[in-house]
Amino acid sequence: MNKNIEQKIYDYLSANLKPERYNHVLAVNDLALKLAKKYKLDSYKISVAALLHDCAKNMTFEENIKYIKKHKLKIKDIDFITKYLPQVLHSYIGADIAKNVFHIKDKEIINSIYNHTIGRVGMSDYEKVIFVADALSLDRKYKKSFVPKKVMFSDLDKTFKLVLQDKIKYVLSKFKVLHPDIIKIWNYYNSQNV
Repeated sequence: MNKNIEQKIYDYLSANLKPERYNHVLAVNDLALKLAKKYKLDSYKISVAALLHDCAKNMTFEENIKYIKKHKLKIKDIDFITKYLPQVLHSYIGADIAKNVFHIKDKEIINSIYNHTIGRVGMSDYEKVIFVADALSLDRKYKKSFVPKKVMFSDLDKTFKLVLQDKIKYVLSKFKVLHPDIIKIWNYYNSQNV
């Protein structure tokens, strides 16, 4: 990674994240880099996306709304998301911070940050790695045995689907609201040889 941008990212994260969240970002970066090596992905892109995926996570709800209005972010289903799923707003804001604070133009990086919470139809391997690494990083306290290490490092698509399934199960187990696109995403990845 370019030393100037690397230092700028670490400085930004140190200033804007609580220690536990900062450690999570480092753990995600560590796993993402291992997955990138296994799946022959560009380590620079993966590292920038992993480091910035939660750069807006410690913003309050009010700060999220203020940021979205100030920067005129266009987020699909914004009214539904702000009402029922405000915890995912950081992914959209984080992608905007990557673009406007760090001047990142690479679509793989931006999309990986933007889609790391919900996913989308037609995700790239870069997006899948960040999605998976965020859920399976070593700092996560919940049981991760639903994805054996052997699978994680041999079949990215299967790992992605297992993580997506686990996220859906978790939301349902809490009787919470699902994102409006989650059924379409689930059906896409399970109706094709993806």
